[in-house]
Amino acid sequence: MNELHKLIVAGSGEAGASQRDLFDARVRATVRYADPAAWTTAAAVMSALAGAEDLLAKWQHEIGIIAISDQGPGGTIAEVLAEGSKGFSQPMHYAAASPGTLVGVPCIAFGLRGPTMNLTMVPRDGVPVALTLCAGWLERKIAKLMVVATCGTSSSGDLMSRALLLAPPEFSEPGTSLTEAEIAWLAAVEPDSGASA
Repeated sequence: MNELHKLIVAGSGEAGASQRDLFDARVRATVRYADPAAWTTAAAVMSALAGAEDLLAKWQHEIGIIAISDQGPGGTIAEVLAEGSKGFSQPMHYAAASPGTLVGVPCIAFGLRGPTMNLTMVPRDGVPVALTLCAGWLERKIAKLMVVATCGTSSSGDLMSRALLLAPPEFSEPGTSLTEAEIAWLAAVEPDSGASA
């Protein structure tokens, strides 16, 4: 993991619930049926990007994102089951509710056009993979900045998402080197599960 510690943390964020109302009407209309997990992830990404408006304006099309979750669109699945028990469901309601919307909604909301990937795996297993990919993409200049976001369920059963905005070692803006504690924080996605994650 030594290569990972060369990454610079330019921002971090956390969201504890679907916060769809944080986003402008155009974004909400574009992905109006996105799963709550996608909105929670987008809210964490928004928090990680807070304070990086200049970077976002300058490199918007060169900022990538990797999302990690093994949960899938739980809210959507529950809705499909409920509608199915009534005898029908409306497929149009689920067009923007695939697991890929964990990446898609933040890309739409913030205009991110860099490399993207959605890892459908437990965050504690997926975070090292995502960080290795980010380090490689940043080193090869495939992206200027990368966001890594995780989404899971807290011990209380609520959705939770965490995100880091990462930069290459030569990053000239304020930031700190990625630490083991930040890696564990990102991978845990549960407030009190650091030791057991």
